[in-house]
Amino acid sequence: MNVLKSKILLKSLLAGCVLAMAAGCATKAQLEEALAEAAEAQRMAEAAQSQVDNAASMISEAMDAARAAQSAADASQNCCTDLERKLDRALEDMQRK
Repeated sequence: MNVLKSKILLKSLLAGCVLAMAAGCATKAQLEEALAEAAEAQRMAEAAQSQVDNAASMISEAMDAARAAQSAADASQNCCTDLERKLDRALEDMQRK
């Protein structure tokens, strides 16, 4: 369940508790049950938020690793390009002699 759904559920349960109390038709057991459901919804919302935070952290780490890999690949490509130029020059020099 995503955080938005959990928050909506929690707000709905709390609104239901308030309406039930205002109407005077709720028993103590019903109110306790509604509060327990609201507490569970809050717990679920907090767990979902924790998962979102963990995912964001993992994404950030993956992006850092991808940037490092791209940097290493760029450096390797530059090295190969330089080496290719040197070999081309050496071959040209050999052909002239």
